[in-house]
Amino acid sequence: MNSRISSYFFFVLLLGAVVAAVLIFLPFLTPLILGMAASVLAYPIYRKLYSWFGVGRFRENLAALLTVLIVLILILVPLFLVITRMYAEVQGLYAALTDESTRSALIDRLNGLSLSLSYRLFNLFPAYSFDQLNITEYIKNLLVWIFGNLDKIVTGLASVIAYVFVFLLSLFYFMRDGAMIKKKFVSWSPLLDRHDRYITDTLKKAVLSVFGGTIVVAIVQGTLTGLGFWIFGIPAPTVWGSAASIASFIPGIGTSMVIIPGILYLIINGNYAYAVGLAIWGLLAVGLVDNFLGPHLVNRGIHIHPFLVLISVLGGLATFGPVGFVLGPLILASLFALLEIYRTSFTEI
Repeated sequence: MNSRISSYFFFVLLLGAVVAAVLIFLPFLTPLILGMAASVLAYPIYRKLYSWFGVGRFRENLAALLTVLIVLILILVPLFLVITRMYAEVQGLYAALTDESTRSALIDRLNGLSLSLSYRLFNLFPAYSFDQLNITEYIKNLLVWIFGNLDKIVTGLASVIAYVFVFLLSLFYFMRDGAMIKKKFVSWSPLLDRHDRYITDTLKKAVLSVFGGTIVVAIVQGTLTGLGFWIFGIPAPTVWGSAASIASFIPGIGTSMVIIPGILYLIINGNYAYAVGLAIWGLLAVGLVDNFLGPHLVNRGIHIHPFLVLISVLGGLATFGPVGFVLGPLILASLFALLEIYRTSFTEI
């Protein structure tokens, strides 16, 4: 009786400690999950450096630190180049949009298109006049809003800096101590060791497939979109390519949210051949990436139907926020790993 009470009391304490630990780590769940996922992607670099430096705690720290620096360089250098280019393009856009002659020419084209469309529809709908369009006023209102919310932006930047710091620390320790953490998980788990290893291997494949695949697809689609805008003469191709990279996280319609306005811009300017060319470019160059490369990378190695992976990404985003595009597929992969263990072990009893 005393032994049973002692066991119950122990598990109550254990549950309380787990809940308390979750509450402590919850504010930093996003950088921790991203650090864990990034450590899986960067682990081959760490292993290569570690094999060069040899065995020893100092060498482990050095290899992990250099890997973090390499990851930072791979992220920051392209980001700096893109931001620098975007800044120059945004300045050019601002100058063009606030120029009165450019504004007048744009309004004339829009009015002409509106009249033409109304005529083709047998004047069922009256032509809309864009004479009151004041882009300068819209830009001014945007700047007023930015300055009015500057305190929130600064606070957000402070949170981002804290998140980046936690992300880098978690990346360092997950790479250096990842093998030890895996051994601890295996030793604590009541499952058979081979089942624990199967679960961890499945989660690793899910991270490589979904996290790595999503980033690769976003970069490729953004690059191709920006390249297409540059080829067909649309201003600020880097800005729109970056927007397409972000929009690509919305499956199916992501990049079309950027390409379709680009096509409309070419139509407004009377470049109908270029508009057709950009439409073909979007369907072939960008669409093929979304429909073939994306599912191949995301579904690689985890043997889960692409539709379920897509639903797990969308459900994860809706439930957990931005980190959900990693956490959702990880939860799905854990479920399928446990179902496979059940199929191969417990159904045979």
